[in-house]
Amino acid sequence: MKRFENPEGTVQRITYWMDAGQDIGARKSQEDSVAASYPEDERERGILCVLSDGMGGLSDGKEASEAVVDSMISCFYDAKPDELPERILLKGCREAQRRVLAMQESPREKGATLTAALIRKERCSFLSVGDSRIYLYRAGGLIQLTRDQNKRRRIETQVGLGTLPPEARTDRTLRSLSMFIGREELDRIDRSAQSFRLIPGDRLLLMSDGVFGALTVKEMADIVRNASMLAARELIEQVLRKGVPNQDNCTVIVLGCETDWSAGAEA
Repeated sequence: MKRFENPEGTVQRITYWMDAGQDIGARKSQEDSVAASYPEDERERGILCVLSDGMGGLSDGKEASEAVVDSMISCFYDAKPDELPERILLKGCREAQRRVLAMQESPREKGATLTAALIRKERCSFLSVGDSRIYLYRAGGLIQLTRDQNKRRRIETQVGLGTLPPEARTDRTLRSLSMFIGREELDRIDRSAQSFRLIPGDRLLLMSDGVFGALTVKEMADIVRNASMLAARELIEQVLRKGVPNQDNCTVIVLGCETDWSAGAEA
């Protein structure tokens, strides 16, 4: 559990807390990686949280996912405190791509997803490559902020346009990624066009597909609504209770935004 405080303001202040949960599932190894900046750096630099899911079908997914999160954290701390958050995220993505490409050993590839959110002065920017997701919980509902970069998305678009028949939706390879860190031609990144303001009561959820592949949106929203600062661990426990056959690695970060009314009373 991490707690961040923003001491600015004379009437009240915004505080943040972060919880993370992870389980290996039914797999032989854990290939998800997760990291966050230090709470004491929030006032000067903001908050960075990052999650990466190593691709088990390729070579050493854990090594790739660790390189991704390490690249993002390093770029966050190497950046000037006033550098644009969007630029920091892009630089981190570029460095992650460079490092994972440098690991490649023919004929097998290394690859991983990347999902990151940077919060500064109560505003959130995000970036994603692959199919790990970011959700925003607000006013009782979950909003998916990122778009999955996989074959399913392309097929659904073509079915909607009428260039493919509806039967194409039954393709067994729909979950295969069209973009990932380590792909030779990384030409599409999903990211926020502009930052958005977080308000008290909001929750940001970063998760690998082992979580949203097991739980419905309603189940996730109910857990976040009721579990407060234990939300990440409650989500993982609920995934495991489902007993999904061949359960994938499951990892989630939950970042909560609150109003510290005690600070306002003191002021």
